[in-house]
Amino acid sequence: MTGPETPTRADDGTADADTPAYLLVDLVAPAIFAGASAAGTAADSDVVTDSHGLPYLPRQRIAARLRDAAVTAVRADRALLPAAHALFGTSRRHGPGRILRVGHATPPEPVRAAVAWALEQRASAESGGAVNTLVRAVTDAFTSVESGVAIDGDGAPTDARLRTVRVVDPGLRLTAPLRWTRRPAADEVRCLARAALAFTQAGLKSGRGRGRLDARLADDPGTDSADAHTRTLTWAGIDPERTVRETGV
Repeated sequence: MTGPETPTRADDGTADADTPAYLLVDLVAPAIFAGASAAGTAADSDVVTDSHGLPYLPRQRIAARLRDAAVTAVRADRALLPAAHALFGTSRRHGPGRILRVGHATPPEPVRAAVAWALEQRASAESGGAVNTLVRAVTDAFTSVESGVAIDGDGAPTDARLRTVRVVDPGLRLTAPLRWTRRPAADEVRCLARAALAFTQAGLKSGRGRGRLDARLADDPGTDSADAHTRTLTWAGIDPERTVRETGV
């Protein structure tokens, strides 16, 4: 994973204060973002992390979930189909015609900066082994290890060996920058907002309640959850005063 991306609202230099610049992802249940961690852990299934040991949600997985959520939005309002094609392309191949690029969803910038500073100080004072230990400690601070056995379709264990899975703990906010290749039209923003509202899970074992989340749009990464929810409803063309917010909390 490279460094944090800077969101832009349009490659032509124009900026629109009414255009979402970030996707905010608040985890409300343990999430299995399977992948390789920077320092490695003892779990059978590890969690994807950056070079500093911080868990993140890769942009490809976000784009796939948003596209699936946009299908739900289009089923409810067929007029949004051209907007969905403009946002996500006409196939699952992420074609060059898309106007939206989504970055990795990472922990807040202050957290990343603090961890980077601590690792830099440790690297300058101690050996590489100490740095790896700190990287593993960073991962441990945001994750937990769950254990269990695989179950077949009849509910019987398929393997007597206990397996361990590292999960990202609930309560963590991840922020993904949005980059626009041109200024989006109102229906394109509306489609994206409705897709964000329908984006409620990421990661493995969704059938067991893993990876439940609240996804909302914002023009500032520090927007609180309530304000982001209201803003997303407005972008979606839904009256915030006539809705009741439901979360996984």
